[in-house]
Amino acid sequence: MPEFTAVPQLRPATAAQPNRVAEIAAWLAAAQDSQQAKPLQRPRAIVFLSNPAIATHTTDDELTQHSPADEERWRENIFSAAQRAGAGIDFVECTSAESTSPEPGATSAAMTPAEFESFIDVGMATADREIDSGSDLLIASARGIDDATVAASLMGRITHTEPVAIVGTNTLASGITDAQWKTRVSIVRDCMFRARNLEGWEVVQTIGIPSVAALVGFIAQATARRTPVLIDGPLAATAAVLAERSAPGVKGWLRAGSTTPEPAYALALKELGIEPLLDLNLSEGFPLGALAALPLVQLAAELA
Repeated sequence: MPEFTAVPQLRPATAAQPNRVAEIAAWLAAAQDSQQAKPLQRPRAIVFLSNPAIATHTTDDELTQHSPADEERWRENIFSAAQRAGAGIDFVECTSAESTSPEPGATSAAMTPAEFESFIDVGMATADREIDSGSDLLIASARGIDDATVAASLMGRITHTEPVAIVGTNTLASGITDAQWKTRVSIVRDCMFRARNLEGWEVVQTIGIPSVAALVGFIAQATARRTPVLIDGPLAATAAVLAERSAPGVKGWLRAGSTTPEPAYALALKELGIEPLLDLNLSEGFPLGALAALPLVQLAAELA
């Protein structure tokens, strides 16, 4: 099983901050080990992409919502947002030639222990590469057909939350129909049932996907190397919870980009003790929320 470097504890602010901008500046200054926050020189957004061939929680309705044209528009939007925010961006494919797609209710794991550790290593190596290249803030997010469902399944299992509660009942905010909601609840219920007698990393191996393993490694390694991280989206938030549980101290280095209508995301942030910087209520398109929040972080540093 993966072993992470101990995460340094971020020094607390010396006093309560008068407003949110000041709080961001104090957090950034602590991450920079400085008395005063300094503007970021090389923020970078990393998007971990799921392998569609092993989308273990996907419904036909979800597949039709992610056409090649949609993916092209998403990439154009992300590149535009990154450029406007003054951030670089990279996409990391999380693929596996060996994994297969177990049907809901199956007993086989989504990842073997060796595959799981290899994706952890992918995330850690990505963090090392970015930090060695001079990145002083990283954005962690993911893009995949089934990310929200995977996040709901994992957070539901590790926090013992009922499937209906972890999926939520606001179908309008989530952008899905009642029929899609019922299917999603069934999938989450089946995934949680498959992992009912498992603990620790076995849960992630059984009902997770490679991108969540990569995100855990990425977040744990970035924070171990004293680099602040903005997380964006349910899967990144779930990975942050898993990283914090394995390497206590991670959460001090984190902030979240924006709100989403996903209960799993809100539950993850509650466990981490952090609040989103913006209230955009995004249901997809991550890391748009964190990229939108990045100018606020820069402004806080400049005003400090």
